[in-house]
Amino acid sequence: MSRRPEGDQRVPSGDNIYHKWDNSWNDSSRHHIGDVHTSNTTNHFHGSTSSPGTFKGPQDRLEEFVSKGAAHDSAERGTDTPKCYPETRDAVQGELLGYIEHGKARVVWLTGPAGAGKTAIMGSIADTCHARRWLAGSFFVSESAKNVDRSSKRYLIPTLAYHLFQLDIPGLPAAILSAIASNPSVFDKRLDQQVEILILAPIRKVRENADASSWPKAILVDGVDECDADEGRKFETEQDRQRSKEYNHREVLSALLQAHSDPSFPFHIIIASRPERAIEHYFSSLPLGAVRKLFLGSRYSPEADMELYARAMLNQIGMECGLPENWYSRAGQALGIEDVPRYWAQEASGQFVYVAAVIRYVQSGTGTPYERLEHVLNWRLGDSSKPFSALDALYRGILKTSPDPELAVKWIRAVLKYGSYGDRAWYITTLQESSPGEVGYLLGPLSSLVRISKEDRQPDFHFYHKSLSDFLKDSQRSGDMYLTGDEVNSFQASRYSAVLKNKGPLVPLPGGRTWDEFMAEFCYFLTLPHLFPPACNHHHDASNIDWWLAHHHLEEDAPSGVIQAFALVHDKCHWYACCPSCKLWRSRIVRFAKANGWRVPTVLEKLRDRFKHIPWYRNDPREVWVGKLLGPPVGLRLSM
Repeated sequence: MSRRPEGDQRVPSGDNIYHKWDNSWNDSSRHHIGDVHTSNTTNHFHGSTSSPGTFKGPQDRLEEFVSKGAAHDSAERGTDTPKCYPETRDAVQGELLGYIEHGKARVVWLTGPAGAGKTAIMGSIADTCHARRWLAGSFFVSESAKNVDRSSKRYLIPTLAYHLFQLDIPGLPAAILSAIASNPSVFDKRLDQQVEILILAPIRKVRENADASSWPKAILVDGVDECDADEGRKFETEQDRQRSKEYNHREVLSALLQAHSDPSFPFHIIIASRPERAIEHYFSSLPLGAVRKLFLGSRYSPEADMELYARAMLNQIGMECGLPENWYSRAGQALGIEDVPRYWAQEASGQFVYVAAVIRYVQSGTGTPYERLEHVLNWRLGDSSKPFSALDALYRGILKTSPDPELAVKWIRAVLKYGSYGDRAWYITTLQESSPGEVGYLLGPLSSLVRISKEDRQPDFHFYHKSLSDFLKDSQRSGDMYLTGDEVNSFQASRYSAVLKNKGPLVPLPGGRTWDEFMAEFCYFLTLPHLFPPACNHHHDASNIDWWLAHHHLEEDAPSGVIQAFALVHDKCHWYACCPSCKLWRSRIVRFAKANGWRVPTVLEKLRDRFKHIPWYRNDPREVWVGKLLGPPVGLRLSM
């Protein structure tokens, strides 16, 4: 959980989300630091890694802002990360490698629709470049990754600088560390400043007396469209969050193009993303020829590649299960499908994710491979004129194999709302299960879409492709499986309410997790604006609220949560009368505040609040802020 800004860290960004670049609010101590490559030339300006309260040298500072999971070969990305099947996507891979080796285009933008295979291509290109000693650095952005550092712009430039630091280039590691020593606040600066200080200036210094012709050739950045909104900030509306994301996309691209435009920068840059509006507009605003665009369309023969992949994988499944050669033909012929792999390739409309999901289901669904294949082939298209028709039919078919599809979708949508759900899988599972084993019962049959546990059986959530989220959030595509945001929030709130009534989770904590860890997460999330109002409107008694208050000190910025609850519970009340839940919650909070020596609103202030509700955040244009009327003594933050 990210640390919030000093004072009131629940403050929305207001009107300044495009102009505030200072990210120093965020605590990097909870993020992984990294060793992405190895090198025999690493220069240390200090001793061992600093312990709390000791001096941190330049390398320690750099490593704090490195996302080790974003490298192409990281353990976090795993061995099952998307890669091109042998002898597929050869044309586009060949073109990209040609640009890296010989091409005049120094920046290439690989783009295409969801599911077209961009990340798989970038993963294969990264492996090839690494084998040829061409790879200078890589960053695979992932919105659904376990750690926030994979989706935050804050880690991009330091990670690329660290990859350069690890290269066997004489003088470059020392130049990078010297730049950090001279500019210790570099990690709180804008990306354009970080590029200049951490990458360009050191390269210029080294190239004064060095020939770069033998250096690696390429830097790869995949998934720019998955770079998230500013971490640690709260947004009043989803539109504000989306604007922040789009601005971050442009800032990332601008920083990369800034590096490319410097004559001293010797590397080709390959960027991959969906053709999102902000990204498309940014590239179209550049001078003609500045960027080479490769769109994954019919030019690169995706159907032939998908057919080859599907045929090879079906044959492999047959061999592993002792089935006869061409075992899949009989299932297809029964439905009038002459050639199953070719049929899938044609139905996929250029989306590799469709064929990959089909194969994964046939490999791991319920029943025999033959039965699973029959199920898939019976999920026929609804309206073939729609671009995602085949994929949507597949997703609907797989989701309906859950014993309770509606509840399974609620679970999935709720998990997706947590953002960095990988690190919180244990908490989400413990919170949302109404009985032990519920997650396995609901989502276990959906193993071709989501992994719910690690090899050690610890809770985990890993969705195999972002397109599942796209499907579930689009009412036109998901149809009767669509849930509104309010419905998802109501489901989450009901689980928070159940924990309040039970005075603890309804299931045992997983091994290695403590009560205090659970309660710290619970108390933080309960008082978020989309959860607290629907949760508090469930029937609770005074003991439920007192139990919550007694544990709220475990939350990192505990007073803010209590103050926010005081404001949120009253927000929808009429001026002439408060609802029963408001009366109960506010009375218990005021009682708690008095017992702990807090400031509480006066009778006059409460009367004024009936006509003009006190806002809970400072940036509200109204004059009164609830933090001025309720809270602990000045300077006392966690004394609860």
